[in-house]
Amino acid sequence: MSGMAILSFIGIILALVVIIVGSVRGYSLILVSTIAALVCSLLGAFASVSIDGGSFWKVFYDDYAVSYMKGVADIIIQMFPLFLAGNMFGKMLEMTGLPLAIADAVFARFGEKGVVSAVFFATFILSVAGINVFVIIFTMFPLASAFYKKAGLPRSMIPINILAAAVAEQCLPGVPTFNLIIPAQALGVNPASGFVMGIVTTIFVGGFNWLYLQHASKKFLKAGVGYGEETEEEKRRVSTINEADLPNPLLFLVPLAVVIVLMNVVNVPAWAALFVGCVVIFIMFYKRLGGFAKALSYLAEAAENSQVVMSTGAICGIAALISAVPGYQVVVGFLESVGSGNPYVLCAVAVALLAGFGGSSLGGIQFVLANYVDKLLAMGASPIALTRIIAVSCLTLDSLPHNSANIITFQACGVEFKEGYYHFVFCTIISTTLATIITVVMSTLGIY
Repeated sequence: MSGMAILSFIGIILALVVIIVGSVRGYSLILVSTIAALVCSLLGAFASVSIDGGSFWKVFYDDYAVSYMKGVADIIIQMFPLFLAGNMFGKMLEMTGLPLAIADAVFARFGEKGVVSAVFFATFILSVAGINVFVIIFTMFPLASAFYKKAGLPRSMIPINILAAAVAEQCLPGVPTFNLIIPAQALGVNPASGFVMGIVTTIFVGGFNWLYLQHASKKFLKAGVGYGEETEEEKRRVSTINEADLPNPLLFLVPLAVVIVLMNVVNVPAWAALFVGCVVIFIMFYKRLGGFAKALSYLAEAAENSQVVMSTGAICGIAALISAVPGYQVVVGFLESVGSGNPYVLCAVAVALLAGFGGSSLGGIQFVLANYVDKLLAMGASPIALTRIIAVSCLTLDSLPHNSANIITFQACGVEFKEGYYHFVFCTIISTTLATIITVVMSTLGIY
């Protein structure tokens, strides 16, 4: 392996360091990704010219303006319909008051002593219902905060109490989550395929995370840590949702069932199923939503929020750039040595590492789909098994500190990283890594 390929690989590492540091410090993901792409392209072009000759600026242009920008554009084209439909579906559900109704019903069932379980299962139900994770955070925090204060539990546990269940839900088969829909579409399999693997990993991650939360809460109660002081944001938070006469929480099953049936039985694309789900919600809750004009304003707000796909595309485009520079051969050599000829191990490691570098599960997914699918299939891998492995392994190292969902959750809950992040290590990294190992073993044994 040439020294120039190593230099290009250093460029890849520097680019990923820029993404990690920039994300943790709160800089725009589009800006951070652009700088990272420039660093990777510059060193990649220098290495390419040293190896093969040619014009430095021509190679640099091809790497940055063609490979990277095409990668960004491809992600946006692929993901925007799903982002748009998902945001609209979640926003319509949010404004009906169903998330609050579900949360209230679960809290009433578990009571003050079961606050940790109440937050966990309410979040799981909301996640299954298709509610955007950020909506769940802002819906659940006020309720969790009130019960945590009464129970004497620290605020630092709330972020992981909310996200631990959402992570488990993303292992389910047949649900409209990005980590499942994208590989399922690319590999041509039904989202409900690999049902046994999906249920096993969901039970494992959910059980592991719930047991950890129970252990941590008992430890804090014994130590008498307490909730802590309210933040200024908590004191001035005002809900914009009509909280009077909340609907029956079981009504969420109707639009959810429509979406799941359309996706898994009729084989309608996920984004189209979600749009139909929006129509169902509009018909069911026309008066509560405030009529056509008000519902339209909610959809407009959701459309604005879906522009986050730009940031996602900017991050995920790095995967396309990496495959275009000489340092990619170093990456390939490392991954193949780790894979040891097993396509399932290779797939899991590749997805997890790239998801970790970019702080984005979609980044890891896109890297493998763009560069490894044909090779993995040629090695004898099952498309169904690959779909399940990708869906779970992308949830592992994407939870490193620079993950945007982590950052927003901590900010929304008024919790500092040093107070709450170590819980994430157990519930979003260790649990999902063990679940990934389970999927690899089951795939190798032919149990889907």
